[in-house]
Amino acid sequence: MRRIETLIVLLALGFYAWFLRRFGWADVLHYVRVAGWGLVLTVSLEAIARFANTLGWRVTIENCPRGLGLGQLFGARIAGEAVDYVTPSAQLGGQFVMAMMVRRKLRMAAGLVTVVVAALAEMVGQVGFITGGMLAVLPFEAKFHHLLWPALGGLALAIALAAGFFYVQIKRPFSHLWRAAVRLDLARIANDEMRAAAAEADALLLEFYARHRWRLAASCLCYLAAWSLGPLEIYLLLLLLHEPATWQIAVLVEVFGQLIERATFMIPAKLVSQEGGKALVMAMLGYPADVGFAVGLLRRFKEMVWVLFGLLSLTLHRLVVERADRETGGSPRVLEISRAPREQSL
Repeated sequence: MRRIETLIVLLALGFYAWFLRRFGWADVLHYVRVAGWGLVLTVSLEAIARFANTLGWRVTIENCPRGLGLGQLFGARIAGEAVDYVTPSAQLGGQFVMAMMVRRKLRMAAGLVTVVVAALAEMVGQVGFITGGMLAVLPFEAKFHHLLWPALGGLALAIALAAGFFYVQIKRPFSHLWRAAVRLDLARIANDEMRAAAAEADALLLEFYARHRWRLAASCLCYLAAWSLGPLEIYLLLLLLHEPATWQIAVLVEVFGQLIERATFMIPAKLVSQEGGKALVMAMLGYPADVGFAVGLLRRFKEMVWVLFGLLSLTLHRLVVERADRETGGSPRVLEISRAPREQSL
């Protein structure tokens, strides 16, 4: 697996080297200089999107414990997203980090359930955005017509991934993970306490889908709102680069960009799919390919700022919270059996 990850990274770096050699550093750096301080706008816009994502997680938590506010959830959320960005974890690593960072207020079993549900809601919200974007642009943009079938194929893939993720969730995934740990002889996990905690998490997950469908719907709407800010960012970047911009083009670029990123979700840091995807999509829409590459590069600058924020949040948690746990001897287990009343679970 590590060799495959290394090969992916090398291929991505090779792509960047080829592109910059073909189009030249000068042109790309020119676009970056033209954007200038306008990048602050995109960083600020991303703050709104990440807050909406945090709300999407929050509504999945029934009877949220006192002291677990949006600020702590926001810090855990951006930390998890940073981990997902820099590792080929397919979002699994980031979800564990999110649950781990709030485990002092929300038991780990319940925390894992909420982040898994929120991840599904994020996927559904993305499907909703892509579908709505295609329907909104189709009557107005003739350039979309020759891209319709590739778009439908990408949408079908996104729907299939979301459906597959839901199917896995209703098949007691935590118990399957525990049994895998037993086969791997992981002593810290392969014990009766962890088996009971995994069974509890599976029960909570099934209970959520049976009793809290409106919470799932509300979470999907929050993520849909966050995804819908993407075209506004594309529109701003095109204006900053002094390129012709319409809302239809901005929606198209974001829709196809999301389809490409969803198809390559296993690749860390959106290597190739960010700059290369934008270059490909915008070239098909009549823009110079280097403009698309510059748009992707400017978006990566914004993402790296938020990755830094997320890693700082994770570091601060480890320095302050986990150190306090060690000093008091109160460090919670990774997956603990419920000791709290039933109403504090979900």
